[in-house]
Amino acid sequence: MSSAALAAVAPGAAASGAAVSGAAASSAAASAAAATATVFGLDVRAEMPLAMLARARAAPTGRSLRLQLGSTPPRDPSWRREARAICTRRRPDGSEYFRIETHPRAGHLIWGERRGSFLLAADGQSLLCTPDTRVTPQWERFLVAQVLPFAALVRGLEIFHASAVVLDGRAFAFVGPSGAGKTSLALALCDRGARFLADDVLALQPWARGLIAHAGTPAAGVDHREAERLQGLRRPLTGERLGRDAREQVIAIEGARGAAPLGGLFLLDRRADGSAGPRFRAAVDARMLLACTFNFVLDTPRRMQGLLHTCALAARGRVERVIVTPATDAGALAAAVLGRLQACR
Repeated sequence: MSSAALAAVAPGAAASGAAVSGAAASSAAASAAAATATVFGLDVRAEMPLAMLARARAAPTGRSLRLQLGSTPPRDPSWRREARAICTRRRPDGSEYFRIETHPRAGHLIWGERRGSFLLAADGQSLLCTPDTRVTPQWERFLVAQVLPFAALVRGLEIFHASAVVLDGRAFAFVGPSGAGKTSLALALCDRGARFLADDVLALQPWARGLIAHAGTPAAGVDHREAERLQGLRRPLTGERLGRDAREQVIAIEGARGAAPLGGLFLLDRRADGSAGPRFRAAVDARMLLACTFNFVLDTPRRMQGLLHTCALAARGRVERVIVTPATDAGALAAAVLGRLQACR
């Protein structure tokens, strides 16, 4: 996923998401007739099995989201008149591959090329999924990577473009552009005793003492070379591949069993002129926190107020830039992060 917005899928990416393997889908179908899981702070109740959610173990939050399958998305008669596109993404040749429309009463329609249409109710409590049946395996990856995070935004949570782990009862998030190494760092920390919390999409909720970080889907998307390297880790991989495409593999992960208070944010800054070892610097520019958001597409006053409040709460805690060279591997970076946390206790 891109770092800037929900819709900032790289051109062609909507047509190349990792597919759920037939074996994984069959396994999920055999174990349950429907999916029930808590991810991104939402209690998802689906009438169909979903392999990507099969291992979710987080406790319910009370924010229910009902998923249904449909053959065609129903439209309010006034949709054409009153709906507006809040996001469109096109390739250089002008062809569209991603779109979000919103209607003041009927809700939000999220469409991805070769993925299908997903109609989210205005209150965010129900979702009608109309997948593209030509490529049925791929739509589930789109659902968990794009649609469910958008639903969490509608329900009042904030979504950061971050991977996260739980250490000593607190969540630590790693923010950065695609390719910065967020997922690899999280998995390297898990190999050193942390619990995996989220890959690329982190749902945050204000509470009395700061922010609560919710568990995402118990899976991680990594490129093929990184997937091979990860086989050397002692944990947290289960060994099951939930899907793959030309770009990445989606790997099942042993995830955390619940939400955790946010203990800190680390902003990964890879630069060619960095020093040999990771350097930690306080992040003093408020724009760095605002840039952590997954999505500026939903810009209602309520949502923007929530984003500012979330950033203000995050700023009260640890927010640091981590300056590293492109050659710094995940293991070395994980060791440096652990050392930093131990030194600052």
